[in-house]
Amino acid sequence: MVKDNQQVLSRSSTIQSDIVPKTIPFQHNQQSLASSRIPNFAQMNSKQRCQALVSRNIISHNDSQSLNNSGALSIEQAEKFIENCIGGFTLPLGIATNFLIDGQEIFIPMAVEESSVVAAASFGAKLARTCGGFFSEPTETIATCQIQFIIDPKMNIYSIFHDFLREKLFELAQNCHPRLVQRGGGVKSIELRALSKPGYYVFHVNVDTCEAMGANIVNSIAEEMGRRLPELLPCTVGSKILTNLTTHRITKVKCEIEFSALERENYSGEEVAKRICSVWEFADLDPFRATTHNKGIMNGIDPVVIATGNDWRAVEAGCHAFASLSGTYKPLTKWFINKNKRLQGEIALPIAVGTVGGVTKLHPTATSCLSLLGTPSASRLSAIIASVGLAQNLSAIRALGCEGIQKGHMALHEKNLEMMRQYDHLPSISVVENQNTGN
Repeated sequence: MVKDNQQVLSRSSTIQSDIVPKTIPFQHNQQSLASSRIPNFAQMNSKQRCQALVSRNIISHNDSQSLNNSGALSIEQAEKFIENCIGGFTLPLGIATNFLIDGQEIFIPMAVEESSVVAAASFGAKLARTCGGFFSEPTETIATCQIQFIIDPKMNIYSIFHDFLREKLFELAQNCHPRLVQRGGGVKSIELRALSKPGYYVFHVNVDTCEAMGANIVNSIAEEMGRRLPELLPCTVGSKILTNLTTHRITKVKCEIEFSALERENYSGEEVAKRICSVWEFADLDPFRATTHNKGIMNGIDPVVIATGNDWRAVEAGCHAFASLSGTYKPLTKWFINKNKRLQGEIALPIAVGTVGGVTKLHPTATSCLSLLGTPSASRLSAIIASVGLAQNLSAIRALGCEGIQKGHMALHEKNLEMMRQYDHLPSISVVENQNTGN
């Protein structure tokens, strides 16, 4: 068990290229699927954008009204969500276009306050369309809880665990949620891990939580097992809680981009691809760069997690911990030029999200966003979110490797600056650029 656990925790300096390429691209029916590319979508106002989605049967009229209402959460509802509530805090909700994921055209809802994020995700998705978009691997909906305990270091815990304890614990855990078992979920495995202090151990209980994120499910299992564990083993039980580092729930997505799609002024497509790979390599070699590299990935991931009513803090914690499993903080993506002379990108990270329960059903905007996405399963939502992270990363490191990150970001940030000028007397971007260039 220790050996197996070490294999889970070992991570090479790069993401393994074990995402099997689709040799036969998914052939979708353009008559039955709306394109996620809408002409002049960026130039429309918010009501026009919602109407464009309604006219294409992407969302209902009721969803349109909910999405277009920035105050969709009433104060009465807000009071039920948190303690000491005094109001609400609204984030802008945008739509990223151009996404083709496993042959399915998808509009991506993103709740975020930062300029250029939605545009960057849309642009990255547009580049990925040159080779069929994004392709994902099936993801299990496994959540993991931990029961930490202390025993006499002289005890042979591994022998006890394999001889009878694992079977007893499995039965105990499975009986905690019989309805979950009836739905096809339930406990899948139990692992034993030794901690660095003698006599300190932890059980990992891996549970298929179906369409739920699973925090409450596995926490209740952990507490019940912790309560009963001293009946089976002479021990002192410590913490009993889920872990957000869900190594049994790793989402993997890949994409390819033709060199021709990367061509730009002063750079050939192949040159741009090589520069992207070089920027990624910098992140792979340096944890300081990898930190900002991964922050850019989370620029795409967090807004979709928030928009769908999921726990972005849990996803953030899990992703950053996963990036550190090798002992050095590493990028969550990998970029390279493959044997087909295309730029290939891959992402692998834990994304534990749900589509039932909690905010996903209680918040009207979250419900509308899930409807916009086609009411996906939990594993499907994980793949969508990872695809957005990969698209976001592509746009960021392409800009970083060519013209620099600030040019496009600050151009889209101009609206924010205009609102600030009335207070701070800031010059326009054009004036600053002329001063910097001597014009």
